[in-house]
Parts: sequence; structure tokens; C-alpha cells
Amino acid sequence: MLKIGQLAQIKSESPYTYEALTQLVNGVNAVGLATGIDPSGSIDTPAPIGSLKVLAADGIFDLAITDHSAVRRGIFYFAESDTTPAFNRPYVHFLGSSRNLRVAMGNLTLYWRAYSQYLGSDPSAPVTFGTPATPVSGGGTSTGPTLQASQGSGTAAGGEGGSGFGRATRSNAGPVVLR
Repeated sequence: MLKIGQLAQIKSESPYTYEALTQLVNGVNAVGLATGIDPSGSIDTPAPIGSLKVLAADGIFDLAITDHSAVRRGIFYFAESDTTPAFNRPYVHFLGSSRNLRVAMGNLTLYWRAYSQYLGSDPSAPVTFGTPATPVSGGGTSTGPTLQASQGSGTAAGGEGGSGFGRATRSNAGPVVLR
């Protein structure tokens, strides 16, 4: 939260300036709370989600995240799939504020996990489907193309699972050039 340490002194010297600064600070902090961003730094990591349920048929995977923790507006959810329970090269699926995902991945056997994150926080600890992680077969006859290498998400590289928007505020890969 944004704080101005000199407000007490300003209040006695200039009540109008104090009032204006107080309104600005309150406005900036309200925007921060509404969007999940702390204007003075990082906000607390959200609690881990409660559970992840995964069903699959005909190559379509249907995910449902249960999250009973207290959350604020601006929470985002991520799911990750991988062919191994170690999640060494996970595919990141961005759910936005939704806690459901329905995605066609073909007749693959995949492990799944999910987590949440605010734009200005670290991601919560991932929760796997099953303990230990349980594979889910997509079923059906469609296999789709061979999976491409994961490129990661946010500021994280392809091999960095559980990162959401990223743990670093900036990518080390350099600027992205849009053409």
C-alpha cells in the first residue's frame, strides 16, 4: 500500500495539501486493491487453491479448480499440463479469473496442476490432480500434432513451471519486438 510518511507534518502545516494527498493516496490504494497490484511493491502470495478436478473424454480435458480461500478482485488462475509428473516442461493454460477450463489436447496422457496469482504477487504453490500426481488419459482417436516445446509464461522460461505471470518483474530474454 502506498504511504506518505510526512502526512502528519503536512496536516499541521497545510491542511488543504494534506487533504489532497490523502485523497490521492486513497485513490491509488483503491486501484491497487481492485487490480491486485501494490503500488509500492509486491503483494502477498495467494493461498494455494483447494483442489483440482480433471475429467477427460474424446481428447477433451475438463478442469475445475476449487478455491475456498479469501481472494480479492484481480486473482488469476493457471493450469499446467505435462507428460511427466515432475512438470519439467509444462504447458501453461491461462484461465484468467475463471476456475474452469475445457481444452482439446487429443488422446494424450497428461498430468495436471493448478495455482493462482495476483498480477503483483508471486504464484501460489501448485496443487496437482491427485496425490501423488495422477495421469489422465484424453481418450478418443484424435492425437493432434506433436506437442511443441513449452515456451513458458510471463517472464519465466519454458522449463519454469508454476510461474504464472513470472516471479521476476522483467524477462532476461530482452525486449519483445512486434512486427
